[in-house]
Amino acid sequence: MTEWIEYTVGILIIVSALVVLIASVGIVRFKHLYARMHVVTKVSSFGLLLLLIALNLLSLKWRVFIESLIIFHVLIFLSPISAHVTAKVALWLNENPPEPDKEVEQTKKKESE
Repeated sequence: MTEWIEYTVGILIIVSALVVLIASVGIVRFKHLYARMHVVTKVSSFGLLLLLIALNLLSLKWRVFIESLIIFHVLIFLSPISAHVTAKVALWLNENPPEPDKEVEQTKKKESE
């Protein structure tokens, strides 16, 4: 295997791991369920995409490519559905969306003036 493919795969795996790390930090850092759902559905999909690209570059087989496409499409279709169902259950359990912070609103007013 050529050397540039190995370097590219290594970089993609490292970037994918960093993206997933950012998502996990966001899950811990954000206070509310709705913000956590946003981090999980958006960032983890991108991290998985990078990992699947690295896998396809490393294997160069049609079967792996097709399986990667199936995995990615399932994730793309099910991620918003699961986030929607989670939000519906949270609303059903009376966990209302958070109120905007007053400091943030004051900062926005100052910036607009």
